[in-house]
Amino acid sequence: MGADAQTKIFAADHQSMDMATQLRDAASRGMSGHLDAVSVRLSGQIWLREGRVCTVSLSSATPALGMRLVSGGKLSLNSLGTALATQKQNPAMRLGDVLVRLGLVTRNDVEAIAWEQMSDGMATLLELRDAACTFTPVPAASCPPAGPTVEEAIAAAQSRAARWQEVVRMVGGSDTVAELTDDVMGGHDMTLRPEEWALLCRIDGRRTLANIADQAGFTILEGASILQGLLAAGLVTVPQVPLVPAPAPVSAQTPTPAPTTTGWTSKTDLFDDPSDLLRELSELGGAEFSGRRHI
Repeated sequence: MGADAQTKIFAADHQSMDMATQLRDAASRGMSGHLDAVSVRLSGQIWLREGRVCTVSLSSATPALGMRLVSGGKLSLNSLGTALATQKQNPAMRLGDVLVRLGLVTRNDVEAIAWEQMSDGMATLLELRDAACTFTPVPAASCPPAGPTVEEAIAAAQSRAARWQEVVRMVGGSDTVAELTDDVMGGHDMTLRPEEWALLCRIDGRRTLANIADQAGFTILEGASILQGLLAAGLVTVPQVPLVPAPAPVSAQTPTPAPTTTGWTSKTDLFDDPSDLLRELSELGGAEFSGRRHI
């Protein structure tokens, strides 16, 4: 039986199943291939290799790996510029591989962000209720390296969805526009984590949370979680959302840790936009990050 016929049979068998059920069934069969989901507002693709998740991609933009590493204090802007120049000379190499080979970041640093973005993409796709899904079997050797199990990926996605419902009640949605409070302008010393500073320095009362998160390389959930900590610390305010004072240090929700894998690297860094990163380098002038700022 040809691959097209197998695809049609598999799709027919699963037309009444939701996406999570389809993934679990494919995993139980140890299948390799890609599940394509298409809805009115979004499309995406989930690759499996012998029943394990390889990659998750969306038709919408993916946060830039390079700026995410900079925002997390793992990489300097100067080093990012060096890596981008090296990648330009070796266009077949992914940015994450370039950074690791140059010794600028560790493989764990790259994979932690890849896991965060994979979980975010999976959560987005699982929320699609009107998506038409089709699974196309392909030989395992033609698939990217296998990563987490389907159950691990689904559990992480469900955890993110629940976390988002908690955060959105405090900071609003992706269109939230935060403003700095008088405490920020009052000349106080406060120690901020790199992620907190990366978000705080972009808040101007005009840009939305989605815009700021994208510029800093965060997923929306990461950005919202950091914003919640800044809100609780009294550094920012959000319209129509009460300011909750908290004397404790600024902190954000720790992302669900990635499961242990061997030799897995997500393809998410393929979606980096070097022009966006170079624009950031130009705007910020190659300044190095310091965790302690006078604000």
